[in-house]
Amino acid sequence: MSGEADDSVESSETMRRNSGNVRDFIMHGGQSSILARGSRSGFEGWWVALRNPLRPEQRLIEFCLRDQALGTSGSGTQFFYHGGKRYGHVIDPRSGRPADCVLSATVLAPTAAEADALATAFYVLGAEASHAYCASHPSVAALLIVPGAREGAVEVLPLNLQESQWRRVDR
Repeated sequence: MSGEADDSVESSETMRRNSGNVRDFIMHGGQSSILARGSRSGFEGWWVALRNPLRPEQRLIEFCLRDQALGTSGSGTQFFYHGGKRYGHVIDPRSGRPADCVLSATVLAPTAAEADALATAFYVLGAEASHAYCASHPSVAALLIVPGAREGAVEVLPLNLQESQWRRVDR
């Protein structure tokens, strides 16, 4: 489903470029992809919110997007409990088991397809490998949400994100 959304977002971007009429827009493609070009009138970019994966009714982070895409992969709404442990729906191909180190991975990249693919990869790979990727790809930034020290808490790990690109809003 998200791949189809990415295709429609990218196709719309091509149409926009060819038409020459629309310069500033934000497009939401499906459940996990957003493409932003230009900025909202009077603002630096387009502010979009990310929900807390353990409390979906609560906004946790806001991102300011300008001429980039955002993709998110996580267990916020698609999960199950087994033996008292929460598991997400994304399977780690290395083990054949649900990936369980990251609650949510959000990626900012030049295209929606790249952001979506990397969000899923970072969700599976975890913080160390995601950090290494971002360090060697300056056009890619990410924010990982991992389980916090206390039950029900989360820790936020920004990777290659500038302070002007995001803010935590749950405090």
